[in-house]
Amino acid sequence: MNNRKYYSYERNNYYYGKMLTSRDFQNEQSYMNDKRRLTNRLLHGTGIVYGMDVVAADDSSIILQSGLALDASGREITVPRTEVLKLSTIEGYEELKTDRAVLGIAYAEEDTDPVYAVMEAAENGEGKRYNRKKEGYRLFLSDLKDCVRDEKKEDQYVKTALLYEDEDVTILQELPAFVSAGMTVKGKTRIRKTSHGPGVISFSCRVEAEGMLPASQEVHGENISLDYGEEMVLEQSFRPEPYIFGKEAVRVSFLKPTLQKAGAEEAGTEARLEILPVQVSPLEYVRQTGHRGTLDIDLDRTYDEKLWIAGIRLIRSRNHSMIEQVERPPFDQYVCTAEQLYILEKLHGYLASEQEGREEIRVQKSSESPAETEGTAREKRVNSSGVFELSLGNGGEAGKVYFSDEIMHGLGTGPVCVELGIEYISRDAGTGGDREAIILGDGSIFAEDTDSTEERVYEVDQAIKILPERGTFIVGVRPKSKLGKIGIRIRWYAFKPEDLEQRVYRRREQKGCIMVQPDTIVLAPKGSAHIQPVFINMPEEALSYTLLDPEGGKVDNNGVYTAPAQEGVYEIRIEAVSSPEIFTHAFVIVSQKNGEK
Repeated sequence: MNNRKYYSYERNNYYYGKMLTSRDFQNEQSYMNDKRRLTNRLLHGTGIVYGMDVVAADDSSIILQSGLALDASGREITVPRTEVLKLSTIEGYEELKTDRAVLGIAYAEEDTDPVYAVMEAAENGEGKRYNRKKEGYRLFLSDLKDCVRDEKKEDQYVKTALLYEDEDVTILQELPAFVSAGMTVKGKTRIRKTSHGPGVISFSCRVEAEGMLPASQEVHGENISLDYGEEMVLEQSFRPEPYIFGKEAVRVSFLKPTLQKAGAEEAGTEARLEILPVQVSPLEYVRQTGHRGTLDIDLDRTYDEKLWIAGIRLIRSRNHSMIEQVERPPFDQYVCTAEQLYILEKLHGYLASEQEGREEIRVQKSSESPAETEGTAREKRVNSSGVFELSLGNGGEAGKVYFSDEIMHGLGTGPVCVELGIEYISRDAGTGGDREAIILGDGSIFAEDTDSTEERVYEVDQAIKILPERGTFIVGVRPKSKLGKIGIRIRWYAFKPEDLEQRVYRRREQKGCIMVQPDTIVLAPKGSAHIQPVFINMPEEALSYTLLDPEGGKVDNNGVYTAPAQEGVYEIRIEAVSSPEIFTHAFVIVSQKNGEK
């Protein structure tokens, strides 16, 4: 099933008395598979269709959630169940050379169900054959710098040029590939922070556009301060002159891109992009050109069938790597479905652009006073709840850990508190309906309370992993004894402590923080080192140092750390005494081998 040349098709022609051999049955499978995969390739595209999210489980493990994807050959890649994987067990881990890794997935087949084949034994003496081919997947890791983004259909309509790139920031310029008569062209300069280092930058560039008004303009971004992964977009607008329509493409030039940071000025790369003037609407132009291509060349060309499903940032030392952060797929490999287009169309009745919204508000009458309207706008949702079914596989084995999918609590980003309860439903003969009980905490306390439910109380350990920057959480459950259930209903309650949120984000807006350089220290057992804090956008002040592992050695109030005799990785929390919400972490790798000078 690794064939890419899916056509031309041949199918079996059945007739009474026809002798069927293995070749005929293989042809039957190939005919159906090839048609489906070619349809997947040309109608749906390549990428993640549903699920397949990747999140960090701990410093050395990730959680790969179940899901479906389509590779570049149109083959379905299915992850049937959520898995917890040690990073060091994934193919390619030993070959990583940088702290920016990418997790990939690819289609794979495996021969299963060995059987004895009489005809094979008669011909060559070996009667072993496999009765099934199991479709699955394989995972691998690669350095981000070695990964190549495959060309997408959208690249024909949106052109991109790189204006500047270093280890700290990337600046891309985007323009539509065409413009229709009577429309405005919008260019976008994307400035993206790609490191954790602090700093303020400024960017400038001169734009010259043939056959456009204005013919020349300046792009400026002054005193830009971004956190890691954040992006700022600077827009340019052009109105095409009538005389360019009916002629060839016009050129837009981005000249003298300049970046200023840390008191120094650095030159970027000049770029020139072309825009084609067309007489038809954008919808009609895409309809006319979207089908263009050559099927045999497109299918035969060399392309990568891997899917990059997550970026992983690592903290690396000589022989150790820890997961710092798991990021979205680096090349946005997702499949857009007709269902998503339907949802967008439906949402259009509820959401409008800023300009449309202003025009709508002007014509509407409201009975609310200005004070009431302003107060309502300041209201924030501070609590939510929900219920979900957690799958326990074949019946909830004792000691086995089961994870939920990533659940969105709806309270936005930032710190939240989440409580869990297991739902029990019993038949109440007195009312003729269902009576529900929800037990939070240790269910064994109610194990003897037979009135609370007709079924026995489940004794399980529960844990919640909250992802503040994503506005989600993951639930983990470990049964203490076999439950005999394939799933349990869990109700969750989430609330946001407003005072904590205000303190954290008020401090974050001020951009005051503490950093440690370096944030990973390698020592021999019983060795010592002085932790060097750096204060960003705040005055120096007293700090407190706390070892999160009681057996992880000693650290005094001056930041002098003494390693224990036991090798391992230990974490130190460093926080400002006057403002405990300002904190950072340092990691110490205690290793006899790495600590030797």
